[in-house]
Amino acid sequence: MKKQKLPFLVTSMLIGLIPLFVASATISLVAIHKMKSNLEEDVYLRLQAASTAVREYFEWDIDEDILAVDDASLGFIDSYTSQDIELTLFLEDVRFITSIYKEDGERNIGTKSAEGIWEDVKQGKEYYAAGTVIGGKKYYVCYIPVYSSSDEVVGMAFAGIPESIVGDNIADNTKTIVLVFICVAVICAAAIIGVGLKIRKPIIGIADYTHLLSSGSLGIDVADASSIKEISLLIDSAQRLQNNLKNIISEVDDKTARLNQNVKMIHSGIQTSNEATEGIVDAVNELSQSSANIAESVQSTAEAMQNVGESILSIAESVVSAEKEAQGIEMISSEAKDNLSLLIDANKNTVTISEDVVMGIDEANESIEHIRKAADAITSIASQTSMLALNASIEAARAGEAGAGFSVVADSIQTLAGESDKSAKEIQSIIDEIIDKSRNNVQLANQIKKVVDSEGNALSTVSDSFDKVNDKINITVDTIHNISKEVDALNQDKEKVLEEVHSLSVVSEKNAASCEETTDSIKELRENMEMINFQTTDTKSISEELKESVAYFKL
Repeated sequence: MKKQKLPFLVTSMLIGLIPLFVASATISLVAIHKMKSNLEEDVYLRLQAASTAVREYFEWDIDEDILAVDDASLGFIDSYTSQDIELTLFLEDVRFITSIYKEDGERNIGTKSAEGIWEDVKQGKEYYAAGTVIGGKKYYVCYIPVYSSSDEVVGMAFAGIPESIVGDNIADNTKTIVLVFICVAVICAAAIIGVGLKIRKPIIGIADYTHLLSSGSLGIDVADASSIKEISLLIDSAQRLQNNLKNIISEVDDKTARLNQNVKMIHSGIQTSNEATEGIVDAVNELSQSSANIAESVQSTAEAMQNVGESILSIAESVVSAEKEAQGIEMISSEAKDNLSLLIDANKNTVTISEDVVMGIDEANESIEHIRKAADAITSIASQTSMLALNASIEAARAGEAGAGFSVVADSIQTLAGESDKSAKEIQSIIDEIIDKSRNNVQLANQIKKVVDSEGNALSTVSDSFDKVNDKINITVDTIHNISKEVDALNQDKEKVLEEVHSLSVVSEKNAASCEETTDSIKELRENMEMINFQTTDTKSISEELKESVAYFKL
């Protein structure tokens, strides 16, 4: 079901009046509240001034103790009734004099204030309240303390205004504010309606004009201009739309004729392209066959290079193996040379040791010679000692009994001399034997030295031979290493040739694939040409239909 649409005038009134009423109502409520607050504040200020006047009027009478309910006092108390203010003087919480009357017509004297008021005022506070009932009526009230000459709170000064009077003032002011609100709302509503009507007329004219445009009428005049800027822009836009439609339709008519002519030319060109495409397909097929033959030749070359590469790899493996063997021989030769060097060093040590042995034997011979000389000296000393002992024995015999003890000593010396001589001869015999053996050792040491010297010369010769062999092995290893490098370089060249052959093969395959793709593309192109041919025919039909559609608009 189609949704009900609101008229423009109603919509504009809702848009303008609803915010207006909401704003006016809010302002009115705020104004009423503020007016009531200000009015109550003004009432309390008036009551404070009146109660202050009561206190100042009666304080002197209280200080002088002449306070009395007389005509002057009653005249003052009743003087504010013309301003709707009631006055009262309290002594403590009891009404001493007042302008308020009871229901029986007598003054409300001798009665007490409401409970709790005196408790606050006697502490020096002021008391304000609304709705306080006095004599059956509600009052706005003000109580202030009354002091004696000793600053002691002795009573209260009262001023009050009937709540009904203040309420009447508030009601009157409220009515005034509401009346002003209604007047403003009515004036604004009228202004909104007038503006809405002024806007509505050109909008309806534009709507009617647009409706005529939609029915194909382009020769009509647009609605009158408006004083509103936006609507005037809308009217100008409608005029530009009409002019643009006229231009577009004129151009469509012209271009439709040109389109029909171009379609005929395209159709002829497509037929020519189809014939040329068939010739290209034949040429591409021949190129594809040639690429296939090149690819086969490249494949055969790649296989031959692969066989060459395998032979090179076999040679490289043999060279690497020979290089490893040569390196092993070089290592063994080096180890043998090192061992030979150790043997030569040991031979040199042996020579040195044999020389040291010979030198030691010579030194021992010298020492033995010294010992032999010492033994000769001992033998000589023993002979001399024996001679001395013999002489001592002779002298002792000459001395007789006096030389008996000396004779014993001479015998002992003779005995020692004989033993010394015997030992010296034994030492001499041992020394001679040692000297003979030492001479034999010297001869053996010299023979060992000669043998060791001969062995050292032979080892030096062998070492020189090892050096020559090692040099030859190094030359052989370097030669094998160079051969290995040449084989590696040849292998790298082989790899490059294989890569180039592979690249050529890939290019040939890509060339063949490109030929196939080109053939497919040309076939697809021919199909596209046929499709374009069909589409041009369809375009021609659409052009004719477009011309018929544009004929709907009347210039």
